[in-house]
Amino acid sequence: MTTAATQHFEELREMAAEVLEVDPVELTPTSRFVEDHESDSLQAIELLARIEQRYKVEIPQEELANMSHLRAVYDIVKKHAGWQE
Repeated sequence: MTTAATQHFEELREMAAEVLEVDPVELTPTSRFVEDHESDSLQAIELLARIEQRYKVEIPQEELANMSHLRAVYDIVKKHAGWQE
């Protein structure tokens, strides 16, 4: 990962940890939000809203189903934000 990619990934980790109310170190790239961290749909919507506000990007709500772990969130945000990392 480039420096920018690492920075974005860590920012997303911090955001997700805050929304899920877990320590950021508990969020591995592939730990599942629902199964491993007991996330619910309201938390998913809150995370999406924070991401959209932080990065000034619109992500279709249909993508929520795919945002099941940190790596997936990063990949979706990267795609919609146009990050070239």
